[in-house]
Amino acid sequence: MNEASTILIVDDNKENLKVVGNILKEQNYRIAFALDGNSAIKLLSENKIDLILLDIMMPEIDGFEVCRQLKMNHKLYEIPVIFLTAKNQTEDIITAFEVGGVDYLTKPFNKLELLARVKTHLELSISKRRIVELNKNRDFIYSVIAHDIRSPFNKIQQVVSMLEQGFIKPDSKEFKELIGLLSKQSEDTINLINNLIEWTKMLKDGDNILLENNNIHKLVESLFLFLLPIANSKSIILKNHIPENTFATFESKSLNIVIRNLISNAIKFTNQNGEVSVSFQEKGNNSSIIISDNGVGMSNEAIERIFSKNEYYTTYGTNKEKGTGLGLQIVKDFVKRNKGKILVESTEGYGTKFTILLPKNH
Repeated sequence: MNEASTILIVDDNKENLKVVGNILKEQNYRIAFALDGNSAIKLLSENKIDLILLDIMMPEIDGFEVCRQLKMNHKLYEIPVIFLTAKNQTEDIITAFEVGGVDYLTKPFNKLELLARVKTHLELSISKRRIVELNKNRDFIYSVIAHDIRSPFNKIQQVVSMLEQGFIKPDSKEFKELIGLLSKQSEDTINLINNLIEWTKMLKDGDNILLENNNIHKLVESLFLFLLPIANSKSIILKNHIPENTFATFESKSLNIVIRNLISNAIKFTNQNGEVSVSFQEKGNNSSIIISDNGVGMSNEAIERIFSKNEYYTTYGTNKEKGTGLGLQIVKDFVKRNKGKILVESTEGYGTKFTILLPKNH
């Protein structure tokens, strides 16, 4: 945990900064420094900080005011603040907690006590963020169950009820159409449930992911073989432009899910006789896997919504295939766990291009 944690020390005394900084560096924490409150606020707005050690008596604005301003900022208010100060009056301690501090340590301090409190509050902060994230994911899963799993099953139940009651003759055209509808609804729902299971497994496993050199050409070929029947049903051509012996650094199972979802979506949103292709580029410190189609494309608003964790967004393909925001949420999370990024470019009526940026293995 230490290697991933950055601590900001705010004190107008350079000697104090040096002493505290050296103690924390011995434990492999990353350190940032600020000599006054304004500098601290500026630094916090530009960098990811996990915990703050804050002096009270400083020029311009004191530590209490710095903490007040942080707690008013929705991007910074979750950062734990430990006051580290020579002020030891009861009213100062009470004020420190009133403005949002999580702990209070007076100078001169005990080294082991400082490290113990830092460790405790970092662990509490990480646990709190984890709980908040799990609650968001739980709510998201509930919305999926309520909307895109319950709804198809209700339709299936209605059709089965009509068949059982003999409203439709088995040899009629309408009967065949309803059987086709049942099959399609069942297939879509199973795919959604599989995605949901894969995603929840990932959340349970946390960050335990092993990055290795893998043949990206072979991965795409296996996915094309798997998705070919769906592509053929719309006369869509699948093209793998990645050379045979091309390797990239990723965890094979999770990236398989990522690329499968992106190719599947590309097929859904491409018209009859269209084309879906996958290519590969290396530039600087990144390897890029590019999934392109000449389908219906997306508006800027749609692009923002499909990656939003705050709403559940669904839409339909060119043959009324069901598409869900869940698949792209999984894609985003899995790419992140592969230490990568995902970019999307799209023009309505002309197609979409997803680019997966993965770090090269040096």
